[in-house]
Amino acid sequence: MQWKAEYAEAKKRILAQKGNTFEQMDILWKKDFLQRDAFFDTFKGGPHYLKEDVIAQVVANTLHFWDKKRFDLHAFCIMSNHLHVVFKLYGEEKVDTPVYLEKIMHSIKLYSAKKCNKILGLDGQFWQHESYDRLVRNQEELLRIIKYVLNNPVKAGLCVEMYDWKWSYIREDLKDFI
Repeated sequence: MQWKAEYAEAKKRILAQKGNTFEQMDILWKKDFLQRDAFFDTFKGGPHYLKEDVIAQVVANTLHFWDKKRFDLHAFCIMSNHLHVVFKLYGEEKVDTPVYLEKIMHSIKLYSAKKCNKILGLDGQFWQHESYDRLVRNQEELLRIIKYVLNNPVKAGLCVEMYDWKWSYIREDLKDFI
């Protein structure tokens, strides 16, 4: 995981500069994300619990549970050892109290981890503590990210077409744009 050290060093250099570092940090973040994603797609060690249909179904159900309650679920892809999800959190205009990314991710992870551990007969940590979030700035970026998410199993050689993967989801009204 050499990229972690390289990322930390590059981030330190960028933040030490004067002026607008936003664009440089954005480029660095995208590069880091691609490296992490490639690592998880090819990582053979560690648990791959999500390849079990019953476990993937728990995760999918958990994501769908919060759809239209705390966020609009746009897309997701459940791989054997990681998950990509794209959603828009609700603001105060839709819910009484604001929804914060950290809280909703904690809720998703906590609930699904308890259910999955029970099915697997395990205790303890199921998900990594960290997650990688990205603020989507416009419709073009949203569609690009959704396409990236749905193509994850194609890129990993698990299916030929993005809609062939059993554990992918895209909101119906977005299909025509992808």
